[in-house]
Amino acid sequence: MHRRFIGRGLISAIAVAASACSVEQPASSQQIAAIEVSLRTPADRADLLAMLHRHARAGGLHVDDVSERWRRLDTSDHPPAARDVLTKTIYVGLWRGVEDDDMEVMVDDGGHQGRPWLTFRRGKHPELASRVRVGLLADIKRRWPDARDVPVMPNGALPLANDLVWTGGGYAVKAERVAGYARRGD
Repeated sequence: MHRRFIGRGLISAIAVAASACSVEQPASSQQIAAIEVSLRTPADRADLLAMLHRHARAGGLHVDDVSERWRRLDTSDHPPAARDVLTKTIYVGLWRGVEDDDMEVMVDDGGHQGRPWLTFRRGKHPELASRVRVGLLADIKRRWPDARDVPVMPNGALPLANDLVWTGGGYAVKAERVAGYARRGD
């Protein structure tokens, strides 16, 4: 299962980079929400992992934490932009199903180390995924009041971290990058 998650994770990283592609994804893969949490200390990381495990147990999900494998990944032969996205300090997935066939939450700091994004997908069981999402987001905002919402773009993708600017009240996509995230067919 962990090996499959790394493969899916690499695929997810490539998918984020190719967000302008016109290939339609299944509704269950639709990103509903995303939030950035700043992990400044080992205690912050431990708190986040404990929170993920607690919500996964309560929601009937399975946790795959392959962070250590990603830390050991040799990216030296990749171009700098790819190295930045492939270098991760945390990489965790919350899955539903015995075959890990329904990822509902992904935690990944590739391209923004130390500031993981928790991305929430619609899931094959939206009502169950919604309960996990609502509870986890509430706990995150209580524990990290400075957590920042990451916008889900009209095309369903998340923007690249380098395409975002902090406005003081939220993230916005740089004006010159907005068109790349237009809804498909617009």
